[in-house]
Amino acid sequence: MNCDLCDTKLDVWAGEGQPMHRECLLRSVLGGIGHLLDHNHFCINLKDPDAGLNFRTSALLVDVYVANIGIEEATRRADLG
Repeated sequence: MNCDLCDTKLDVWAGEGQPMHRECLLRSVLGGIGHLLDHNHFCINLKDPDAGLNFRTSALLVDVYVANIGIEEATRRADLG
């Protein structure tokens, strides 16, 4: 079975509903790693919230980003976009 968001193999998925990786769900809510790091550059200028990365790689980096700064700060920064 593949993740509905990134279309890569699922070993474990987030839970009820559609099969998705936890990291892909997080990326869907907060935005891609480019959006979180520099919204103006990646989203406005390049129109690429994932900073040139595929969805899954961006999702994995968003997960690391949140682990480092915390969900509250990540959510605040995502809203600043």
